[in-house]
Amino acid sequence: MSVATDSGEIHERRLRRNRAWRDRAITFGAIGVALLAWEIAGHFLPRIFLAPFHHTVLSFYQLATEGPLLQATLSTLGVLLAGLGISVVLGVIIGLAMGRYQRVRWALEPYVNGLYATPTVALLPLLTLWMGLYTAPKIAIVVLIAIFPIIKNTFAGVTTVSHELLEPAQSMGASELQTFVRVIMPATIPFIMTGLRLGVGRGIVGAVVGEFFTAQSGLGGLLMRYASSFQTANMFVPIIILVAIGYGLTAVIATLQARLAPWKETERDQGI
Repeated sequence: MSVATDSGEIHERRLRRNRAWRDRAITFGAIGVALLAWEIAGHFLPRIFLAPFHHTVLSFYQLATEGPLLQATLSTLGVLLAGLGISVVLGVIIGLAMGRYQRVRWALEPYVNGLYATPTVALLPLLTLWMGLYTAPKIAIVVLIAIFPIIKNTFAGVTTVSHELLEPAQSMGASELQTFVRVIMPATIPFIMTGLRLGVGRGIVGAVVGEFFTAQSGLGGLLMRYASSFQTANMFVPIIILVAIGYGLTAVIATLQARLAPWKETERDQGI
């Protein structure tokens, strides 16, 4: 019986490994096809519209070794991570409070829904008037753009916690803090991670927009500088870096979710 169980586990592990290699092959194959199409199209289109991919590779090397690419990347990352950090802390607290306490929801819901529907870029002139033209308004715009998916998904997670989970904790005399830590938070983690994934993409947009309209620095500043001088090959370098940052942060969040909520990964493997 034990031998059969071990054999089944080995077979299952091998299937998962093969599936992971297949998924990676599909991903890298799709990227390779896109880059090949880019290279071919770049030879037939005017360079002002699209330079071949290998020109962008050469520009990347030049900017990384001689130009401001590293400093610009660190500047944008600093703004993005600071804004996302604030968004996660405030968004989770507000979402938990709105989902758990009805009076808090009544008080905050008009502001959350109203600001979520407002074009946040329209607030940028006001933010620059209050905070200046440098780091503070960029972080503020990231927070204003990234926080609402976190609030809404956290709120949705709390409201889906069933009474079947809450009643045993209450019957055993659990305090409100213990109920949050032991029951509500574990059930809400997948929703929080979903909100954070959405917040990452929106936060990158906020960071770049902030760099466009304030003191032009970071990757957004590089993008504006090269676009205004029609340096197409150079212009694609900060775009690729931004795509890589978004992909990397999303992968980190997916890894965290797999560790913090492993039951969701099991459900996904089973097609649930």
